[in-house]
Amino acid sequence: TTTMALKALTDNPFILSLATWAWDSDPSPLVTPTTCLDSLPFLTTPCFTRLIAKGIGIGIIIASCINKAPVVRNILKSRSVAGLSIAASYGEVIMYSNAAFYNILRGNPFTAYGETFSVLLQTTIVVSLIWMYDPKLGRKNAALAFVMYSLYLFVVFQILTPDTQYILMVYNPLVLCTTRGAQIYENYNNKQTGAQSIATTGMNLAGSAVRIATTIKEVGWDFHILRAYGTSVFFNVILCTQIMMYMKNTEKFLKSLDEKKKD
Repeated sequence: TTTMALKALTDNPFILSLATWAWDSDPSPLVTPTTCLDSLPFLTTPCFTRLIAKGIGIGIIIASCINKAPVVRNILKSRSVAGLSIAASYGEVIMYSNAAFYNILRGNPFTAYGETFSVLLQTTIVVSLIWMYDPKLGRKNAALAFVMYSLYLFVVFQILTPDTQYILMVYNPLVLCTTRGAQIYENYNNKQTGAQSIATTGMNLAGSAVRIATTIKEVGWDFHILRAYGTSVFFNVILCTQIMMYMKNTEKFLKSLDEKKKD
């Protein structure tokens, strides 16, 4: 009876489509929809770990939807972008674009990189707020950024070939070093972190660390992706440390800024 029930379950089109989504693209030959369904009700270790990786990936994507919310809240509350580097924000847009487009072009599972789209959109919002609240940046800066990004999209989707797509991820650690380095230097120089959020930076740190494991399971040992996540972990540890180290200075700075605006 149990065997017949399992047979009916595994023959169900909906269950088959779920199995294909969960196990079809695994790099291991031990994990396929057929072998995993045949192992029911007790999944093999490779099938089970792949399923866990998928679940974690979905969790990361959902959590990423509020990644920049604390930063946006801090900006809108203080009406200031003090402590935020426009160069670092531009770099984040390129970095998340590189990661998203590379995974799309390589045909990797969406659960292995979906959060990059969400964070990319939120980072674009942060950049827009920096343009709005920083008097040094005007419409010309925004127009130039739009033109440059359009050119970037043309290169990615019209010029890069399958043999050269890896360039996108090769540049990401360099972008990370430049942008995060600029933000770290600005924090050190100002001795405060302004509108930056420990929640956002902490989520970035945790997400990058977990993504190392899920990438290995869902995509395989893609050195370019793993190197980018490893570099991200390193710099986010430093940023988290700075935010906590300069917390009192930041509170004093934001309080004085608020008092000046009231005056």
